[in-house]
Amino acid sequence: MPESKAEKTCIFRVGYALPTRKTDAFMVEPFITYAKQRHIEFIPIDPTKPLTEQGPFDCIIHKLYGHEWNHNLEHFFNTNPNATIIDRPSAIQRLHNRISMLEPIAQLNIPNINIPSQLLIQDFDSFKNIQTADQTIYTTNQTLTRLTFPLIAKPLLADGSTNAHNMSLVLNHAGLTKGLKLDPPMVLQQFVNHGGVIFKVYVAGEYVKCVKRSSLPDVSSEMMEKMELEYPGGVMSFSQISSAVIAGDDAWDGDKKSEKPKMPEPEFVVEVASGLREALGLHLFNFDMIKDDKSDGYLVVDINYFPGYEKLPLYESVMTEFFLDVKKSQEEKKMMMENENKNVDDHDPTQA
Repeated sequence: MPESKAEKTCIFRVGYALPTRKTDAFMVEPFITYAKQRHIEFIPIDPTKPLTEQGPFDCIIHKLYGHEWNHNLEHFFNTNPNATIIDRPSAIQRLHNRISMLEPIAQLNIPNINIPSQLLIQDFDSFKNIQTADQTIYTTNQTLTRLTFPLIAKPLLADGSTNAHNMSLVLNHAGLTKGLKLDPPMVLQQFVNHGGVIFKVYVAGEYVKCVKRSSLPDVSSEMMEKMELEYPGGVMSFSQISSAVIAGDDAWDGDKKSEKPKMPEPEFVVEVASGLREALGLHLFNFDMIKDDKSDGYLVVDINYFPGYEKLPLYESVMTEFFLDVKKSQEEKKMMMENENKNVDDHDPTQA
């Protein structure tokens, strides 16, 4: 029997345009079935065709990039202003730059939250301005930014490419100027001892979930001496560090008796997540946060768009509720506009 008009209108149609690996991980059958029971239908999008010729869509989720795709989204939104795009490309773009992604943290005005000190190396000429003294580096162009070894070297662009994950721990000046196999533009970020624990905070609309994960071990002065002997180039890639930890390398034993950081207070996590959600203008993201072992504060070290929600327990219900909230928001907006139009008509003397 064909669907009635009432049955059709209750269905919330979500178009998705995701990379293949993301589709395979996120759009799994249990999730699709669970959402369908709540009247949410997922529709795959062909990014090579105009969105206006597909659908119809009440909402679009995506993790594709490029001028043509952005233009496709913009044209769709202009012709379907009541649809919701998650998220707008201009907001996502901020997270592709490791400097701009963390700038909103300073605007939150929330106690005990900050970012590590960072130095942007824009090009090879910038290396000429780097000076080292007593294990401290600074540049003549950015005299207010001083970093001490060890440092984390990251590509400036965080666009999901293979090179974007090419990160290293720089131990000394020789490692920075000779051993580092990373070309500018790059970011030098202060390494901060944090108990070998990182807190990943997932945000999906109003939903906030903080989970604890293992991170780089703390680096003591004794460990620095050992590493400089074992790695005379002065650089260790993150993959080398992970292998050394797994293999039980003595240089990465750390202080096994030291107390691991506890989970941050839920109210604090929600406050930071809510502030970032508003500042970034994003619905779907997560951020990595560490506990500075020398203070009571936390440092945000990375922000990612549309992360792996499928890694969370019961993610099917979490994401289904997210889409139902989007649907509810659309319905409330539509009702508000209808009431405004009704009020205008009620006060129109030509309707008397």
